[in-house]
Amino acid sequence: MASKLQSTFMTLMLGVALWEGAAWAESPSQPATTPGEVSPARGARVLSWTEDLATGEGTGELVRTQEGLLFEPYAVMRRPEGLQRLTGLYTLPVRTLEQPVDTIRPLLQAKASLGMEVEVDIRVRTASGAWSEWRTTRSGEAVRLPLAGTQVQVRLALVADEHGRGPSVQEVQLEGTLEADPSQQEVQPLAALTYRVFATREGLVGGTTANGHVIKSNDRFVALPSRRALASNGGSEYQVRVCYPGNGKCVTTSVWDVGPWNTKDDYWNPSSAREMWKDLPQGKPESQAAYQDGYNGGLDQFGRRPANPAGIDIADGTFWTDLGMSNNDWVNVTYLWTTGGGTPSGLVIDSNNASNDTAKGYVELAGASWASSTNVAGYYGSGYYASPTAAVSEPATFWFYLSAAGSKTIDAWWTSASDRSTTAPFIIWNASGTKLATVNVNQQLNGGKWNTLGTWSFTAGWNKVQLSRWTTSGAYVIADAIQVR
Repeated sequence: MASKLQSTFMTLMLGVALWEGAAWAESPSQPATTPGEVSPARGARVLSWTEDLATGEGTGELVRTQEGLLFEPYAVMRRPEGLQRLTGLYTLPVRTLEQPVDTIRPLLQAKASLGMEVEVDIRVRTASGAWSEWRTTRSGEAVRLPLAGTQVQVRLALVADEHGRGPSVQEVQLEGTLEADPSQQEVQPLAALTYRVFATREGLVGGTTANGHVIKSNDRFVALPSRRALASNGGSEYQVRVCYPGNGKCVTTSVWDVGPWNTKDDYWNPSSAREMWKDLPQGKPESQAAYQDGYNGGLDQFGRRPANPAGIDIADGTFWTDLGMSNNDWVNVTYLWTTGGGTPSGLVIDSNNASNDTAKGYVELAGASWASSTNVAGYYGSGYYASPTAAVSEPATFWFYLSAAGSKTIDAWWTSASDRSTTAPFIIWNASGTKLATVNVNQQLNGGKWNTLGTWSFTAGWNKVQLSRWTTSGAYVIADAIQVR
């Protein structure tokens, strides 16, 4: 191809561009086919599809052109660790396949000069509606997913060279197969994993996180040194529960950035699944091993000497306000998705409006009886609201905005205890003011997790979910968070 874009790009690179794998080359064991279902020689059914590059979402440094996707880093606020090579992520829409797959091979038509890379992250949705961790591969290389499923999602990672010059991608085709039976899928623990790691404050107000979120003052999120658990912009697919032993405070928040120090250190995984540093104990970050023990010559993934043993970065609002931390320190982190369940992806409206993007959703309290509390563990975010039941509505209203009408599933999160209502009434309304349903739930049970209330057709505009006080007296109703997905 000798298009104007490619000619310009090659001039910009001042060198000979290299193709990331042969464009649409079939493996020797497979006959050439058109997109759709293909049947390799060994007889396994293969699904093949092509992603539409015009439909994805990424940061401003990723530019869609008529011929593909171009990574042009500019005005990027670099992390304190000083990464020399910048990465742009571009996430494509969820795709539903005709049959389950557990192995996917991407075939890219991409152009990258020396020092650039194009990686492909892939994840699969579990039966519970949650996502597996992302798995990373390159063009022509098959990757095994943690489990089989019919819904998959692809994310491109375009890595610039040390001069800030990035690659381009023209086409993305994928082939999916089912290689193993369910008994061979990765075994997940019964409870989410918890490890003691050193935490640092991220800051960087005005900068952009790896998932495209623009950092604001008193922001709430964390960074982990691996893209495998990086949530979407504003998403909650991967969350951690951070507890600070210095004062006993805990908070649940989402993973929106990559760091500190390393970018391929999923230290919470066992060595069989860990992307790098497989000889380290599970739960020990490479930066900690390098800093404390001289591991890897005392250097991180990029050959730098870590200034601290940090395994998590915490945004200002979570660090200062929610956890009450004043200096970098050791914390206990629970990686909530490691049960294999995780949290379904969607818009979360927390009881604390400081944690919400109020252009998309917010909470509103009626009356004077709602009291902020952290008395019962398992709350979402930094706390929850509790109110005694009475013959009056005075609801806690969770508002959420939809730009277009659509069918949405609503989940609710609460803390459970013996003084909770067994008939807490959640009332579902559309933006036209029509009541769609009243769902009574037992808040003495199922605390500290997402509970599905149901699925309804909502209209465009501001819809709402209300938790009313009007139910059997002598108990409390708990307004903690809802999720729209």
